[in-house]
Amino acid sequence: MLIQCKECTREYSDQAQACIHCGARNPNKTSTGRKAGVAMLSLLGIAAGLLVLGNLIYDPEKDALQGALVECRKAQDDSLLTTEARRMARAACDEMENRN
Repeated sequence: MLIQCKECTREYSDQAQACIHCGARNPNKTSTGRKAGVAMLSLLGIAAGLLVLGNLIYDPEKDALQGALVECRKAQDDSLLTTEARRMARAACDEMENRN
């Protein structure tokens, strides 16, 4: 179906995004595809930014060391161990903590 351009008054297809004669946009065609594309790119950009930021903040090696230190401190307070074993655990924990 042909419609009349509001700018140049010539006819063009109602399926076209813009007038083929002067380039004026077709008011019956919304640019939802373009808006959706921009929204999708924005979301991807935000997701990528959060991923990069998360990798900068999270340090798996530091988390592993922290977990080992917690277990070490439990061992130094274990009443089932001998005094000497608890002293050795305390020294190992202190050394581990100093490396951190």
